[in-house]
Amino acid sequence: MSATKTRLAAELRAVAAKCKPDRAALYDALAVRAEAGEFDDFADVHVCGPTALHVELIRMGADKFAARVADGEFDASPEESEEWARNQTDPQVIALMEAMGLGPDRSKDQ
Repeated sequence: MSATKTRLAAELRAVAAKCKPDRAALYDALAVRAEAGEFDDFADVHVCGPTALHVELIRMGADKFAARVADGEFDASPEESEEWARNQTDPQVIALMEAMGLGPDRSKDQ
């Protein structure tokens, strides 16, 4: 399970714990979907998982949480991005790049 989807699901459940039961059920349902990876940046479920989550949150009137999503709080980490890229790239190309000393430049990451 990726760190981002785990953190997102936990945050959704934390908000649910503070809500009335009917509202909590909406957050809990999103948490289950988040935990399954539906809203990940690199999931195949939506063109853009975070955007799909943002839309769901706006529809349910969860503007504050939607703003957190829009601000990128639950975007994939650089490590998750790297893992996805490596899974999408031919292993021989990766080995060749590593042998040549080529790799992602993380010096400008925040």
